[in-house]
Amino acid sequence: MIYTLTTLGTCQLTDQQDKVVRAPLIALHLLAYLHESDQPVARRDLARLFWPAHPEAANTNLRSTLLRLAKAVPDAPAPLILADGTTLALNRNLVSCDLESGRAGEPLARLKAACDAVARQFLPMEAQGTLPLSAWVRRTRDRLTADLRDLTFAIAGSDRAADARGDIHRAVILLLEHDPHDEEVRRHLTPARPTVEAMPATTAPPPPAASAAISMDTLQPPTVTPPRVALLPPETHGAAMKAGSVANALIEDLTIDLCASRAVSVVAPYTSEQIRASNDKAGLLERHKVIYALDTKRRDDMLFVQLIFMPTDEVVWATRFPLDPHSVSTQRNEMAAAIKGAVSRLVHNHAHRAEHFTERPEAYFAYLRGIQCLTDLTLPSVRKARRHFREALDQERHFGMALAGISRTLSLEWILTARGDEDLLRQAETLALKAMEKNNELADAYKELGVSRLYLGKIDESVEALSSAELLSPHYADVLYSHADSLVHAGDPKASLDKILHAMDLNPAAPDAYLWTAAGASFFLHSYEEAVGYIQRMRDSSAADRLAAACWGMLGDIARARRCRNRVLKDNPGFDLERWLQLIPIKEQWQRDLYHSSLKSAGF
Repeated sequence: MIYTLTTLGTCQLTDQQDKVVRAPLIALHLLAYLHESDQPVARRDLARLFWPAHPEAANTNLRSTLLRLAKAVPDAPAPLILADGTTLALNRNLVSCDLESGRAGEPLARLKAACDAVARQFLPMEAQGTLPLSAWVRRTRDRLTADLRDLTFAIAGSDRAADARGDIHRAVILLLEHDPHDEEVRRHLTPARPTVEAMPATTAPPPPAASAAISMDTLQPPTVTPPRVALLPPETHGAAMKAGSVANALIEDLTIDLCASRAVSVVAPYTSEQIRASNDKAGLLERHKVIYALDTKRRDDMLFVQLIFMPTDEVVWATRFPLDPHSVSTQRNEMAAAIKGAVSRLVHNHAHRAEHFTERPEAYFAYLRGIQCLTDLTLPSVRKARRHFREALDQERHFGMALAGISRTLSLEWILTARGDEDLLRQAETLALKAMEKNNELADAYKELGVSRLYLGKIDESVEALSSAELLSPHYADVLYSHADSLVHAGDPKASLDKILHAMDLNPAAPDAYLWTAAGASFFLHSYEEAVGYIQRMRDSSAADRLAAACWGMLGDIARARRCRNRVLKDNPGFDLERWLQLIPIKEQWQRDLYHSSLKSAGF
């Protein structure tokens, strides 16, 4: 073979030197289709399959594609696609495909390859939509899944079952992700571990003892499509092995345990790893219809765990466990029991909310896209987020989270423009109150009410609203961040710093806004170097340029202070220090005086 066609996880053609051939993507799809065909295919059938919307030009497009493919492999000793009158066929002497590895050889090797084929997905970007090619991709995936199912049953019933236990478990997870109601597959899982009463110390109260008695199998009937849970591993397999960590193994065990339940549908580990690594988190969540994410992170000898209700990006449970290598087996059982108990209880308690978002996925995913935009504290990103939140409201007019999201964008725009447009804050306050009317237990609504009232100068009312938000959702990092921000303005930077550090503990990949607030609290504690350190950790620190200028001014580094000042004036040429100090809500005069003197020293 000279060329290798990769169809799993991606789509590309490589030569013998592993160099990618720059061929048209549609030509690679054509190669894949011919590879999966047992006999030559009529030209007219291929033209109709690949260009159904343009039947008059389909044959011309097919000829053009074949020509472009030939030009992409000028050194090939023969055509990659053989033409015989009115039919086309793959030249199997020149082209191999990654799908072949699961169809021959020793059974256990075939099982591994079949698992890879299902996990990585055949032509991953081509299964959406109603075009004939998309339908063929879905049928091919279904066939690969059926092959994996048959092979799993054959090996599980053979004398090789003990040797293949890990791969059988992996196969079962993938098959249950495909069909959570396949009871014949479910029987191949090991029995769930018994619940262990003793649990390690946690940062949050563990699930009540009563929750341990809740059967995951009786929370909802098997005929109902269960909510999907993605368990995100704390690190790569290689990193876990190098560190001698039990954390990844725990998540694998827990995945198997939860797969035995009918109350949730567990996303396969390969997919969970993709979600963690992807820049398009919302897109992958939409594709895999994830309702809950169990996010895990390891720091030295501690494992941090938080269960996130994805439709609202809300942390509904969080805890931590010590990782002691000397009691690995006991820890794995105890942690799995604790996490599984929490997941079962919370899935049960949130059943009505999960059902709501499952019924209205368009609103949910539009909201998620808005949340994703807010990871960048820039005016274009904030306005783009607002458009997504409004799109969510178009799909579901009673969607309180979207109302709260729009409120957030209005408050952020007020901050970023620094023009004192009070109407933005009035609109934000009104929308937050409207969101509370839709759901008086919505922590985000109280949070956004607190934020808008802070900048309207209602500092005590702001702290009160944010205290209510924290009571409703004590592990919601964004609520803690907003509460911390209000406490800075209320003249209590020490309490603010403690709270924002707690938020960063719950959300170690701290957004820029968290670091900005930590810097502000440090500034008012006269810890100017620490404040600069937080600012320098921001991905985009432009929003904090005023604060950075103030810090450098107090540290006596006038050159750096002036550079920060110049960036502020470039983005906002009409910036007026005295007017701005009148606009920002600061309760204590000493804070206002400190800000004034530090910005003056920076050249404002």
